[in-house]
Amino acid sequence: MKMLIVASAVFAWLRRDSAYLDPGSGSFFLQVLLATLLGALFVLRTYWAKIKQALSNLFNRHKPGDEDETE
Repeated sequence: MKMLIVASAVFAWLRRDSAYLDPGSGSFFLQVLLATLLGALFVLRTYWAKIKQALSNLFNRHKPGDEDETE
């Protein structure tokens, strides 16, 4: 809560500049967003087998030779 009060006080005393975002800035932000998305998809695709194996090991805690003998 103290951090919020301090941040509000700091922003209250800041000088207001006349800044604007031109179309080039919006294009840049869109490019960064798309690059991040495509990079994440590439990493996921690259390591999919390892991720799948790790999740399989996490959820299947049975050993290959262990079977329930209910006879």
